Amino acid sequence: MQVRRVYLAGPPHAEEYRRRATALARAQGWEAVDPMRRDYRGRTEGKEAEIVEGDLADIESCDAVLAAFTHPDEGTAMEAWHARAQGIPVVAYTGGSPPHPWTVYVADAVCADLEQAVRALRPRGSGDPRASRGGG
Repeated sequence: MQVRRVYLAGPPHAEEYRRRATALARAQGWEAVDPMRRDYRGRTEGKEAEIVEGDLADIESCDAVLAAFTHPDEGTAMEAWHARAQGIPVVAYTGGSPPHPWTVYVADAVCADLEQAVRALRPRGSGDPRASRGGG
C-alpha cells in the first residue's frame, strides 16, 4: 500500500502547527511533507526560484494539501491555489479565524480545529471532498 502524502502549507514561523499537523497526519496514515525542511528564513534573497520551485515540486508530489490559514500569508495562499489548479485537494485549517472568501473558494474543506482538518484530508481522486466544506 502506497503511503498518502500531505503537504503542510502555512506561515514560515508556524512551528507548532507543523509539529502538531505532522503527528496528527501520521496517526491517520499520512506522511507529512514539510517545506520548512528547506528553511530559508533570513536567506531568501536571490533564492526565490529555488524556494518556489521546490515548494511546487513538493505540492505536486502530494495527494493533498493541509493549509494553515490562521494568519494571512502570501505563500500559503499561493500554495493552496496551485494545489487546487493541479486537482490536489486542499483542506484549510483556520484555528477559529473567520475564513476569507478566497480560502473558502480554494478549499475542499474548511475546519477551525486542526484535528478535524486532518480527518477531512482526502487523497486526489477519492470523490467529492467539497461535501465537508464549512465543517467547523
